[in-house]
Amino acid sequence: MVIAMLLSGSIGLFVIKSGQSPINIVFFRCLIAALCLIPLCYFYGHFSKKYFNIKDLMFMVISGLLIVFNWALLFAAFPKTSISLATIVYHVNPFIILFLGAILFKDNIKKNDIAWTVLAFIGLIIIIGLGNFKFDDNQLFGLVLVLIATTLYSISVLITKKLNNTPPLLLVLIQTISGAIALFPFANLIDLSPTENQWIFIICLGVVHTALLYFLMYSAIKKIPLNNIAILSFIYPISTILIDYLFFDHRLTSLQFIGSTFILISVLGIKLHWNIFKMNH
Repeated sequence: MVIAMLLSGSIGLFVIKSGQSPINIVFFRCLIAALCLIPLCYFYGHFSKKYFNIKDLMFMVISGLLIVFNWALLFAAFPKTSISLATIVYHVNPFIILFLGAILFKDNIKKNDIAWTVLAFIGLIIIIGLGNFKFDDNQLFGLVLVLIATTLYSISVLITKKLNNTPPLLLVLIQTISGAIALFPFANLIDLSPTENQWIFIICLGVVHTALLYFLMYSAIKKIPLNNIAILSFIYPISTILIDYLFFDHRLTSLQFIGSTFILISVLGIKLHWNIFKMNH
């Protein structure tokens, strides 16, 4: 899980270093990951008829399309804001999942969940800067892209919750194949001229940051408790902040740091079911 989260933290770096458009990056990421996952799924016996009923397959394809367009929007946001800021704002997805679940599936929302959501929303407002400090239109547009991306991801999560019997690696395979097919008409392969170094970054995004990352993550989820997963997942945004600083000299302003802290504490609170009201006593 630690290795998976460190890999997640370096995705933004590889996206920018690949020198490609977001659509091209996601197309190759899907294509390369799918080619890696086919033998893995075959080895684990996932190509069984029982996993391929029409309803489940439809859910897998729809969730896949949502995931790949979420990637494209997130990757488009990286150069407009910064990798670290985009990643932290992206982490509001547990709250979106919570409220979408309440609207679509009539799930109950506890007052504790609302309190953590309010704290995260305050953090978001501080980051966006509804005050006197500077935040240009380009950055704001980047964060809007991130919020749309994380909403698409959240809907995808809710759809995949319906796939109780589908092996996770098979799900990622169908998602990446769906993504590659959907993005093929939009990928600009004619003017594609990556250098040798850029090809390394593109291939790594498919092999290491998708196929290997999901394999590690799903293997870890089977072995460690949910509380540990929630805590270890914070390696992702923290490593992103470090990479963003080391490679691009981007650093969070003091207000952005405060807003980010609010969001990350809220996410941890909601994932670990901390009772915010008992903390006040």
